[in-house]
Amino acid sequence: MTASSASPRAGIPSSAARAHSSLLPYALAVLVATAVVHLLIVLAGNRITVLTTLPLVVIALGYAIYLVTYGRSLGRVRYGRLVAHALTYAIVTTGYLLHAYVLIASAAPAVQGDGYLALDAGWFGATFGMAGFWGLGLIAHGLAALRERGFEAPRA
Repeated sequence: MTASSASPRAGIPSSAARAHSSLLPYALAVLVATAVVHLLIVLAGNRITVLTTLPLVVIALGYAIYLVTYGRSLGRVRYGRLVAHALTYAIVTTGYLLHAYVLIASAAPAVQGDGYLALDAGWFGATFGMAGFWGLGLIAHGLAALRERGFEAPRA
């Protein structure tokens, strides 16, 4: 008798297995959405404005919907929610950091700061602010996940 035939629901993936297998498509969706955000920023002259930031709200809503849909099951996958959080953080913030890097390296006027900031205020917030403050939340999440041994939902 194989391990799969011994399970009461042989051939039917568990909710944890479905949640685990949802991580790659989720990450790819965030990657595509982030690329669209950066395309919109390019079309807006590489300026960070309210209009170029609104699509980021769509990504945040997508993350919230993903957590509502798979969050409980991801809590049963070792470090599942942390992986989703870390992937979202890495994809979104790396996109902004790389975009800013290209603009700074090419001496683009869109990133040149005024007055006390060497970097445009919008880009300063989108790079340093977002990466730093969100990073603090990710660190707190990581420490909590370690404390819970990687499982963030009650085990049955």
